[in-house]
Amino acid sequence: MDAAIAMLASRNLTPAAFVAGLAESEEYDGHARDLFTNHSQLLLDGLNTYLGPSALTDKVQRTTQRAYADEILALSNQNAGLRFRASKATAAQVAGFSLRDMGLKMQELAPRLWKLLDVLLSADVDSRERRLLVGKAAQKRARRVAEGRNAVDLDGDGLMAEDPEASAGSEEEYWQESQQILEAPSSEELEIERSEALINIVSSIVLLRDEKRLTWLQKKIMCLSVMVQSTNRHCNAMQSIIGMFLQSAGTPETVVELLSRLGVSITTSSINNTVRSLMSESTVGLKRIGRTLLVAYAYDNVDIDLKHAMPTRDAHENTLIHLTSGTFIRLDHGVTSEELACSEYLWRRSKHNPKVLAVDVPPMTDYIKLLDIHPESDHPSGLTRRERFDCWVFLRDLIAHGPPYFRQFRRVLAKPETIDQIPVVKSRQVPCRMMDINPSSNAMNVSVIEDLCRQAGVGDSAENPGVTDINDQVIIIHGDLLTGERIESIQDTRSVEATPWRRLQYAVYVLGLFHLKMACADAIWRLFIQATAGRPFETNSLIHHIGIIRPRETGKIESKPGFRRMHEAIEHVGLVSRLDCWRLEAERSGFESLEAFANSEPSWDLLNKMAISLVREHVADSNFSNRRAQPLALRDQVRENVLLRQQYFLLYEEITYALNEGDIGRVEDTFMPWAFIFRGCGKHKYAAHMMKYLHNVHFVYPEGLRWAIHMNILCNPTGTPGRFRAIDWWVEHNNLYLKRIYGGKYSNHTKQKMLADSPLIELYKNTRIQVENIFHLDHRTTRHSTPNLEVTFKMLHADMQKNNTNRYIAGRTTSHSIPDAMREGLHILSTTAQQQSVDVDDIEAGGRDDDDDEGWEDMPEEENVEQEVGDDGSLDV
Repeated sequence: MDAAIAMLASRNLTPAAFVAGLAESEEYDGHARDLFTNHSQLLLDGLNTYLGPSALTDKVQRTTQRAYADEILALSNQNAGLRFRASKATAAQVAGFSLRDMGLKMQELAPRLWKLLDVLLSADVDSRERRLLVGKAAQKRARRVAEGRNAVDLDGDGLMAEDPEASAGSEEEYWQESQQILEAPSSEELEIERSEALINIVSSIVLLRDEKRLTWLQKKIMCLSVMVQSTNRHCNAMQSIIGMFLQSAGTPETVVELLSRLGVSITTSSINNTVRSLMSESTVGLKRIGRTLLVAYAYDNVDIDLKHAMPTRDAHENTLIHLTSGTFIRLDHGVTSEELACSEYLWRRSKHNPKVLAVDVPPMTDYIKLLDIHPESDHPSGLTRRERFDCWVFLRDLIAHGPPYFRQFRRVLAKPETIDQIPVVKSRQVPCRMMDINPSSNAMNVSVIEDLCRQAGVGDSAENPGVTDINDQVIIIHGDLLTGERIESIQDTRSVEATPWRRLQYAVYVLGLFHLKMACADAIWRLFIQATAGRPFETNSLIHHIGIIRPRETGKIESKPGFRRMHEAIEHVGLVSRLDCWRLEAERSGFESLEAFANSEPSWDLLNKMAISLVREHVADSNFSNRRAQPLALRDQVRENVLLRQQYFLLYEEITYALNEGDIGRVEDTFMPWAFIFRGCGKHKYAAHMMKYLHNVHFVYPEGLRWAIHMNILCNPTGTPGRFRAIDWWVEHNNLYLKRIYGGKYSNHTKQKMLADSPLIELYKNTRIQVENIFHLDHRTTRHSTPNLEVTFKMLHADMQKNNTNRYIAGRTTSHSIPDAMREGLHILSTTAQQQSVDVDDIEAGGRDDDDDEGWEDMPEEENVEQEVGDDGSLDV
């Protein structure tokens, strides 16, 4: 060592200078690498000894800080893709946001920071491993059960004892539920269900681990996003998406400001800039889809009461505002422009055409032909198609709500036959800007339709250059009954105009089926409740039975129940009544109760035979009038009312089922029975409009237009089977969102706010769903769990059993016999003098008669549309 130092001194070099030169030399790079690679610990120990721990740490920190700062700058570069300009925001940018792509970009441009956050977010390595490996012992137990070991050996204590820390949080609840599955009684079907449950449990554990890793990934991306946004305020992609999510969720402004201060969200002003940009883009989007001329229009009035907390002297004006909401719905199922090019064809056959010859106007189709639009052939069971559906309802109720034994037949019970099924395709709507128009007159309805056409960018190019010429195309317009009357009246009064555009020749009105369903519920209310209002409740009357399940609402139901309340009453009372019919059928076979019948383990074939007997014995049929013509001593007037009620309830079940399943053939097959009922209870306008719909679609419109209406009279917002909805339901759904969710709150609940945000309903919904999916937010619905009505149904069933609701008792009388409205309506239509009134045009368009159910339609939307927001943001009826 002395010799080496002496040699260096002879060369005027110190040892330190020599080592420094060696490190800087490119020629001797290998020696320097050997020094720092193989002797790094020696160098660090020397630095720690001679510089001191504090100085060494400072130097290392400065070095790492420069490296981390460089990575943050790399992420803030425009090419990194983390910038989002609020004033230029588009729906595609919002929809195209990907957390995965952002994470990959951050990992690529900031690898050191990425690894550092791994350490900082899970500093306790042992705890992290325990969380990742949780449920390991439980998996072994599940595997033993799957291999055939006795599940009863796994008691609750043994199941959870091996790893007490592994049972924290959701895992503990999860495995406590699995214990009940493991100890279930043994049978062939239950063994299969248990095996499936165990497979799901093991799979869920794997998903749980992945979810925890995903949570750490989300936290890392969020931390880096806050750092980058703090460095460059334009790098706010994550914050912008969260800001839009907060806007869509109706988050209070104070919370938004707090999150923006923390760097998690953009500011309120930036959110407003984003909304304005999206509004401008929505105008272009409306024209883009509207100019294809392959959309249907739908609109409805919106009445909102903007009440003042403290009335002032200058605010005595009416706080109720009247607006109009609308939406464009894409025509699916292969509809083409050529099929809709029939405006001139319809005009040449229209009674509104002053130049048309009488022989060219198709006469109103006889009601007998309308009854045979969907003919049926004889069935081996001897039952009609409607009776076979009634059998299905009886079996469905027994399986779903009868004794547990019958649950095993769920897989055996097939759906009723379809008549004309609409294919399952996810429907698409583009909400229009809400219009500050009150559609209470013909002139205002013209303004609404013209405004919708303006938003769609279509019209008469001779009058409005730049628009897409509508030419010979027709536009399908969905709406309630009053909307149809207004359009009909407008076309009549404008028939002398020179151009098709001025004549509103392009408008083809289609009846809204949600409002039709409301009218069906209203007809039942009129016949079975309103007719007996003011009298003491009779045992076995509908209001008596409703009073058992809704004891505090009888006054409301007698006066103005609203659709939702009446809809549930029909379903619940009808269900329990059918179960009571099953009890009586079981008694005929020698069983004291339905439970005793279940204990005998009846076969599926026997249940089918009993269901046929139930339909023939407990539902009014074509011979019902003969039953009422019997001598009074043989009649059971109470049971006659119940038989008639069961018939109408089942008809309501059928139209409800057909609407949900998208079986438009079955929907139309119920039109004539309901038209008879409407005639019989005084709802003449609905009866006339239903018959006119069948007449136009099947006997007047060309095949292309008929197909377009048939396949698009219902929509499917989720694109799943059994989730079809009426078009006017979708409009009501939009109204609910505008009034209650996106319409602002408190001082921000203004007409201007609702008008501005109305085109963004779908975007808000999609953004909310997108963020919930990205961050895997659970329990993301406001929908309540299904109420447990078992006790309620038992109370009602006990009352029916006590009062012999469905049992025949000769000579039993009632103070009010429910009129057979279906038979009376059929009688009205079958008389030659009255048959002329079938045409809706013979009823004064602007007038109101006793058929009007506008009282229900004018109720707040939350009374008519169920406020149950599903996971996909949809509302269910």
